[in-house]
Amino acid sequence: MANITAQRSETAPRPIKLVQAAAEDYPGKEIRLSFPDEWELVERLEEQNRRLYVARFPVSQERPRRDHFYGLSPEINLSLTTYRHYKLFAPQLVPTFQMAWYSHLGQGRIIGTGPAYMNLREMGQAQVWHGDREAVLWECYGFAYDRPRPDWPATWGRFWQVVERDLPVSRIFTPPIEPTSQENYPDFLGQQDYTPDPSFERWWSKPR
Repeated sequence: MANITAQRSETAPRPIKLVQAAAEDYPGKEIRLSFPDEWELVERLEEQNRRLYVARFPVSQERPRRDHFYGLSPEINLSLTTYRHYKLFAPQLVPTFQMAWYSHLGQGRIIGTGPAYMNLREMGQAQVWHGDREAVLWECYGFAYDRPRPDWPATWGRFWQVVERDLPVSRIFTPPIEPTSQENYPDFLGQQDYTPDPSFERWWSKPR
């Protein structure tokens, strides 16, 4: 009698929505952010006095172009069929107020407070196009409000590393210039183990 081995197919767990993760961390608070049904939690970042969230939009398929990224080969460009969009979020408690309008005065006044809600404020973003082996990390920058913070380079480096870990590739390309960054951007890339690519002079790369 032949032995028949039943094989169980394994499926990846469904991603947790960012709004769900924040609700678990801040029970009883209303969570607000744009497109709450779309953002998927990638990882929580614990800092000394706050918790941050890395999240992504659902992965989408793209129609590649031979000349999509100038300076890369047509073969690499045509392999970049998947698009990912990431953002870094910071929870921010926002108070609410109760107002009364006095028509005879032509003005309103605060008469009380309401329940505070938790706003997930966007701190920065990154875009990625990738295939089975290579990825392009593009327009990875922080928004103007947070860039002056003294701890920003360390925070941004951690965000960058989370994005990298989420990519199923063996090599990542990125441009050595970011218009929103300061003059030491190549130094930052070096801290993330990127070096000038030997084959594509306009790009830096990193093996994984």
